[in-house]
Amino acid sequence: MTDVQVENLVVSFCLPSAVDLPALAGIMADAKYNPEELPAIVIQLSKPRCMVTVFATGNTVITGPKSMEDVDSIVKMVLDRLTVVGMQVQQPPTVVVQNVTVSTHLHRPLDLSFLATSLHTEPFDPASFPGLVYRGENPNTVLLLFDSGKIICNSGSLSEATVAVEKVVEKLVTFGIRKEEDVCRK
Repeated sequence: MTDVQVENLVVSFCLPSAVDLPALAGIMADAKYNPEELPAIVIQLSKPRCMVTVFATGNTVITGPKSMEDVDSIVKMVLDRLTVVGMQVQQPPTVVVQNVTVSTHLHRPLDLSFLATSLHTEPFDPASFPGLVYRGENPNTVLLLFDSGKIICNSGSLSEATVAVEKVVEKLVTFGIRKEEDVCRK
């Protein structure tokens, strides 16, 4: 089994009512509101590091957490802040995972030109992008392979992303590319 590390989650939930963005921005000191740029309030949190975007419809998007535990704590923080400023919110809202980014590292260099031909990928042009874009069997996943041996996968769920990474690593093994196991000894 290939070890994958969650790099980023994007989740969303809906508040039970519409949000008066100008009024909320005036009350919440850390809320940024610039309606000419984005019709939403943006809140940057440092622990856990993430960005919360609240739209007038009540739709809320959280970008940046690395675990569902972080998501739960961020949702609680957001709901607590909204309650403090007088908004009535139901707890807990239904949180939907929109996007997951995971990574793994083979700890060995990859010949991306060779892999582009072998994997029948989109044309590889290192001058425009340093990674090889590979779309696996699942149309909902996109993998990026880098010459350093790092692999990044973007998908709609953690299970899809993990399966996609495992499958591409299995394909790499068929080309004689294996993950280097004892990287600490070197």
